[in-house]
Amino acid sequence: MKILFKNANIIDSDRCELNKNVLVNDGVIEAIFGQTDSLPEADEVYDLRDKWLMPGMVDMHTHLNAETGINKSGVNGKLWRMLTPSPEKAIHFLRNAQLTLMAGFTTVRNCGHVTYYTPEDVAVREAIYHDVAVGPNVIACAGFITMTAGHGDLSYPQKLRRLPEYGMGERCFNGPWDCVEGVREKVRNGADFIKVMASGGMGSSGDEPDWPNFTVEELSAIVSEAHALKRKVAAHTHCREASIRCIEAGIDTIEHGCGLTDDLCEMMVEKGLYLIPTMRVVDVLVNSDDKEEAKKAALLVDDHHRAFRSAIKTGVKMAYGTDSINALKHGENGLEILNMREGGMSSKMVFDCLTSNAADALGKADVQGYIREGYNADLIVTAKQPVENIEYLSEAGHVELVMVRGKVVKNTMERPF
Repeated sequence: MKILFKNANIIDSDRCELNKNVLVNDGVIEAIFGQTDSLPEADEVYDLRDKWLMPGMVDMHTHLNAETGINKSGVNGKLWRMLTPSPEKAIHFLRNAQLTLMAGFTTVRNCGHVTYYTPEDVAVREAIYHDVAVGPNVIACAGFITMTAGHGDLSYPQKLRRLPEYGMGERCFNGPWDCVEGVREKVRNGADFIKVMASGGMGSSGDEPDWPNFTVEELSAIVSEAHALKRKVAAHTHCREASIRCIEAGIDTIEHGCGLTDDLCEMMVEKGLYLIPTMRVVDVLVNSDDKEEAKKAALLVDDHHRAFRSAIKTGVKMAYGTDSINALKHGENGLEILNMREGGMSSKMVFDCLTSNAADALGKADVQGYIREGYNADLIVTAKQPVENIEYLSEAGHVELVMVRGKVVKNTMERPF
């Protein structure tokens, strides 16, 4: 199917050009050209005069397995994920993915909280890929790798027995060879990347954020095996020691990064590692109704902001992520923009985090993150110039058109086309 965007102002991390025409064919940007007396034939034509066409945004850190819709059960989110049958969770996952897509996020990386043997992120990814359902590009981890008494294992009520074979909880991995097996299991189950819990966290019960999880030897085994299988590794870290171990092991993306300091950031720069800072979640959880969660967040919030400032100052590569789940609503992913700006990022830096940096962190910069001929047609339209008005993208309603894989899935433009 051929779709023509005419009279578009196009913008990405490398270009800003006015009054251009963009032809999309079979899910790919086929041609970008200036004004001409004759336009190519197209099945659909959209007049984008005075509008801005930019790459679709990427959320590098989501947790889409969360209860959605009306008439919710009222069950605690941890218990809901533990006890709800996988087919039902997959439906909720898909709905949350669709809400995120309507906010302009055409790619989402799901970072865990799925059923062990039947990961919903893989199932929904396949349904979308085969055109069974409408949704964003889903980058799946098929569940995280955690250790006994680690973050993820303790995210469930401590005294509730884990029974992965019945869909209740994750299997834990301990020791280098066990961790290698964990990577292989995730890949066998359909993982696009590997997610490892390298420290304690906020949304768990019984651990502390400053507990490092896994030794350097274990983390190095995970990275080595994942890279051998052409998979990148993302690590949840909330303390300095966990970050030190992850940097030494060569983790591709450090998630959250609380506890990072100038010296650690310089090590990340030297190794070319990415930070996914997820600034909003800690600020929000300070006011959580869960007293333990709020207490942990209060301990982390200053370290989190200091780490973010260190990363900006030292030039650490960063990409956009929200950690959206129960505390952060799916479809409101753009609000992280406001926190990144308040934390000291320039508008252009945030834009790059949302588009080209994220594509690079995913290993997809050759097909995604820019408006270039031959690139995937994941595009959005907004009324204001997005680099100069990056906060405008924080509201889903300001994204007037969404195209994913060459198909328009949202269009609220008033102008006829």
